[in-house]
Amino acid sequence: MSSESKKNNYSREELVYLSKIYNHAELFKESIDFIKEFSISNPKLSKEECDIIATVFKNMISDKRTSWFTLNSMERKEKKKKINTVKEIKEIKNHIETEIREACNKLQELLDKYLLPNNDDDDILVFLYKLKADYFRYICEFAEGKEYSENLSKAEENYKKAYDMADKKLPIINCNRVSVALNYAIFLYEIKKDKKAGFEVAQNTFKESMKFVEDLEKPKFRDTLLIIQLLKENIIFWNSEMSDEEEVKMSE
Repeated sequence: MSSESKKNNYSREELVYLSKIYNHAELFKESIDFIKEFSISNPKLSKEECDIIATVFKNMISDKRTSWFTLNSMERKEKKKKINTVKEIKEIKNHIETEIREACNKLQELLDKYLLPNNDDDDILVFLYKLKADYFRYICEFAEGKEYSENLSKAEENYKKAYDMADKKLPIINCNRVSVALNYAIFLYEIKKDKKAGFEVAQNTFKESMKFVEDLEKPKFRDTLLIIQLLKENIIFWNSEMSDEEEVKMSE
């Protein structure tokens, strides 16, 4: 692995390239080290560099989040059966939570110290505020008490900042704009449990974007169209879920 002294000899372009190489090798901690180096070297980001940062951090914690949800389900089942392995499952969960926190904190430090203060492009800023909100949301998935409430508040603050900025500064078919709407809606519906608000954010964005369906069919808007499809799927599922809940309430 490269030492700090070797990192200092690389150009910014080489640091960006090496962050991609280490990501492909699934050496995510090392990739993040190179991301930090090129961010310090020049915090002004291109779209490609935004994608690199998002991809590396997502790859680093994606499997950990999946493992945590699996273990959490196993823990609930074993508690009901009163099986003795619950303690070990909880210890593994705690270990995974620590690793997720560390990754989230690394990204927050990168955003606060280097990236947010030094980028002024509206599209990039919307992306960065959404990213910041996402990594507060991920901690909310397992946090409790004060940790949960603090991360919930920070996630909502940054989603709202990204969402409002996108609404004012970016066209409705911009990929970052619809991506913010999707993640903000998920946060409201699944984390904050404000299902009505989450549903409305998703539905309003979907309706507005459908006014430009002809543009969305162009190849350059492929990524936007994929996110809009996810919005549609969530709208259908959430509408069905809320209807079922309403029927249950009426029958009680």
